[in-house]
Amino acid sequence: MPVYKAEAIVLHQRALGESDRIVTLFTRENGKLRAVAKGVRRPTSRLGGRIEPFTHARLMLARGRTLDVIAQAEIVRAFGGVRKDLFRAAYAADQLETADVDFTDGHLFDIFSTAARLPTRVRINVHSEDAEIVTLWFGLRLAGLLGYQPETSACVECGRRLPRARGVAEHWAFSPPNGGALCPSCRPHDAQAMSVSCGVLGACEYLTTAPDGQWGRLRITPAQRAELGRLVQVHLEHRLEVRLRAPQVIKRLAEAPPA
Repeated sequence: MPVYKAEAIVLHQRALGESDRIVTLFTRENGKLRAVAKGVRRPTSRLGGRIEPFTHARLMLARGRTLDVIAQAEIVRAFGGVRKDLFRAAYAADQLETADVDFTDGHLFDIFSTAARLPTRVRINVHSEDAEIVTLWFGLRLAGLLGYQPETSACVECGRRLPRARGVAEHWAFSPPNGGALCPSCRPHDAQAMSVSCGVLGACEYLTTAPDGQWGRLRITPAQRAELGRLVQVHLEHRLEVRLRAPQVIKRLAEAPPA
């Protein structure tokens, strides 16, 4: 049976039979793939702790008729802190859910690996700005690599440039079907367009164009972060044709009273 190596981040698992699991992986070499981990649910399995969701691992796989089989696994980074904190887990789940698309560009693997490390470096709580921003940055970078980068620097209908002055009171909008901003004059052309402030459109543009690692320079208010989060969510859901659940989980956690 031919074997091959792959560097992967584990997206999720599901049970198969009495002792096996089907593991969904995002690999550097082949994009997303599914493989079987045989006997992994047995207490004596050596694979169990090495292929937990959000684990970065080097794998040895054997070719199979329908699904390949994970023969060996070596942990590169476990991200153990993610599983010990509800907010870290929620933001990690947001990234995993967004990355769970059929995609083969190895550049996304590097972006995903970078984004995966960041929630372990910041203190994530109700007031954490970095955790929200890096998750939005990842979603927008993914959209760009898929060819769906939103146009927020100008109106997608007439080309009018986004106002740059502070405190502009104009009511712009974002159109999911058109993939970009609509100025006040063109806004009535799309009944699905969502209202959005000029500052949030500018923040979205910054995250899509800033060099990797510069996302931390973006400073916006909690209300603007929430507005930007809605924009990114509706854009991804429309383009990927999925219903993202993780943002709602994060929202409920943030609104829950302290334990």
